[in-house]
Amino acid sequence: MKLRTRITGISCLAVLAACVAVSALIWGVTMRSYQNEAHAKAWQNATMTQSRLIRRMEELGGRYFNDSYLHYFFKTESDGYSVCYRVQDTETAEIYNQTVFQLEFLKNLNYAPVAYSEFEGNFDMAQLNWEGRHYLVFQSSSGWDLQYFRIEDITYVWERMGRLTGILVLITAGVLLCTMAFLSPILKRALKPLQELNVSARQIAEGQYHQRLAVSRRDEIGQLSENFNKMAAAVELRTRSLEESELKKTLFMGNLTHELKTPMTSISGYAQTLLHAKLSEEDQKEALTYIYQECGRLERLSRKMMKLLELDRDVELALTKTPIEDIFRAVERACQELMRQRQMTLEWEEAGQSFFVEQDLITDAIINLVDNAAKASKAGGKILLRAGADFIEVEDFGKGIPKEEQERILEPFYMVDKSRSRKVGGAGLGLALVVLIAKAHHCELKIESEVGRGTVMRLAFTNCLNCDEYSM
Repeated sequence: MKLRTRITGISCLAVLAACVAVSALIWGVTMRSYQNEAHAKAWQNATMTQSRLIRRMEELGGRYFNDSYLHYFFKTESDGYSVCYRVQDTETAEIYNQTVFQLEFLKNLNYAPVAYSEFEGNFDMAQLNWEGRHYLVFQSSSGWDLQYFRIEDITYVWERMGRLTGILVLITAGVLLCTMAFLSPILKRALKPLQELNVSARQIAEGQYHQRLAVSRRDEIGQLSENFNKMAAAVELRTRSLEESELKKTLFMGNLTHELKTPMTSISGYAQTLLHAKLSEEDQKEALTYIYQECGRLERLSRKMMKLLELDRDVELALTKTPIEDIFRAVERACQELMRQRQMTLEWEEAGQSFFVEQDLITDAIINLVDNAAKASKAGGKILLRAGADFIEVEDFGKGIPKEEQERILEPFYMVDKSRSRKVGGAGLGLALVVLIAKAHHCELKIESEVGRGTVMRLAFTNCLNCDEYSM
């Protein structure tokens, strides 16, 4: 059920309850007034008839006072609702009775003594319902052995109350209709922001995360709309982040699978050859050497992957002030075999700078930069390490990187020259690892390269890390 319908229904029920309560009060007060009026009028008629009868008897002094005269009196003086009987000892004689009610029936009604001070006489009164009509029966003994009953039809009281009930029902219905007609446009306008909120929520649930509400009011609904917009923005941001993360993971795993496939295939092929073919000692040594090299490649690949996964969690590092000379010497020792194989030289320039870094990680990052520089350079060339006040850079004089490739090479598994990179054992993870290490150290990896002339890879720190005091 719609909220507007529920509010309208509850409001109408409240109005109906109020109307019923007021109508019941009016009905009760009016009913009592009509009943009192009817009782008073019936009492007046009964006492006036009785008074006239008594005066007439006193005037006659008993002369001509017989049953025929009494019959004549009630016939001419009353309206036909009087009943009179003469009761002498055990004998009862009907004097006047134009009703269907007999003496025994009338005498056995449930009478109660009542009196109205403004009228003469004293009667007992009973109420009688007969064939759908309502009567008041007054009983009195007027002397001379007479039993007198006065019957008054007060059905008109219920007829009036029936008409009043109909009027009250019509008024209540009119009030309800006016209430619904009045509430409908007001609630429609008041609840319009909630309807828009519902539509936007449904659209967001269907994946349309860009939906926003127009906030045009400053009440609670307006605040709800503002909070909804904030929530929608947060959901959109989070969803995009998750989608990007999931896409990266999918690409990462796809590229990883592809990268693992080549060395595993080679290892499997050489292993089968060693198991099933007769090879010379030299061929066996060559096959085992290749298997050993490919296993080393897989080990380096898995190690780099673990580094990527660890650094991607935004874990704060424990940074210590480290002389750049110590870092360059560690890089030189680690790359000594690489430089020998490539017949290259590694040179470095520094002026006693110190940096707040995690030494092992920053050393690993520079080693990766040197490794990439060696792969891009010709045999016999050189690679230069240089430190400044707020940067560390690795420069080579090799092939260089095209402008359109300079941003993409920082993505995991991306390689400018895939055939050359695989030939020299690359997997496209080195620079991606360097980027994460740089991010953990609050610095940026910048690339300056010219095709055919070489490349400079620079770790530019956002803070001056040479000072004695450093705060992250």
